Amino acid sequence: MEITKRELYQNIRKNVIKCKNPMESQEIYKGWGEKYDEELDTLNYQSPHYAAKMFGKYSDDVKAVLDIGTGTGKAAELIRNKYGYEGVLDILDANLGMLVQADKKGLNVRNIIRHWVDQRGELPVKDESYDVITCTGSFSSNHIPVTAVPGLIKSLKQGGLFILTVGIPENNSYTLEFHRFLHNMIDAKEVELVEKEEYKNFPNALDEVVHVVLVLKRS
Repeated sequence: MEITKRELYQNIRKNVIKCKNPMESQEIYKGWGEKYDEELDTLNYQSPHYAAKMFGKYSDDVKAVLDIGTGTGKAAELIRNKYGYEGVLDILDANLGMLVQADKKGLNVRNIIRHWVDQRGELPVKDESYDVITCTGSFSSNHIPVTAVPGLIKSLKQGGLFILTVGIPENNSYTLEFHRFLHNMIDAKEVELVEKEEYKNFPNALDEVVHVVLVLKRS
């Protein structure tokens, strides 16, 4: 029996976000890669579109981009094909199956990096390597830890931009912790908030949970 869009959305939240731990989440991704784009397109998944739109707005003179938590490369694909970015593009994800799907899209990436982002956020790249880092859908429970943000930002050049999506503080305990942590970083002048825009992430699922795209500048 065909499930409704609402049921599909609830299954995704149950299996990927509300699972027991990050390892269980990764096990689910292993078998999801081939259906990932189809199912999220059915739900009109918005995070990659909002991140890519912000990239298009601030992409002048950008020469090197890292897409963290790339999944099947949805945001990277938009950056390349919709916004015409022709520079260096590296993609990073913890899940090999998702990276295989991203590679099939022929996005002319320089490096495909399999890496699990831990609490320290240290990446297997040189510090100050990128003009822009993008990250969509990975700042959530059982994915990238909140405390990883400072480590990730080390990979940005001075004045570089971190474009990310995350739920608003009211959504759950993870998003509340994330925004408190980020507020402290802004107060400490480690980053500057350049722009933000709220949106509904899965409108076809009648999802009322609001997300936000943030553009942060490394101080």
